[in-house]
Amino acid sequence: MKFTISRINTPIGIFRLSGDISESEQPPTLTYNDAEFMGTDGWVLLNTASEHGSSILTQIEPYVLEHLADK
Repeated sequence: MKFTISRINTPIGIFRLSGDISESEQPPTLTYNDAEFMGTDGWVLLNTASEHGSSILTQIEPYVLEHLADK
């Protein structure tokens, strides 16, 4: 299922995300198409293919899953 989150506040920052969630698996699997974080001058693209970007997405995954479960 596709998802779009226009703004999610997490302990490590504010993010704007889109992607797919595979709910048939337990726990659900997230795949991101676009990920941005709020920088001092606005939205900044997060490189999801980099080690750093992947690390950040792993850290916020519980908050994203909780947000999607509430919808």
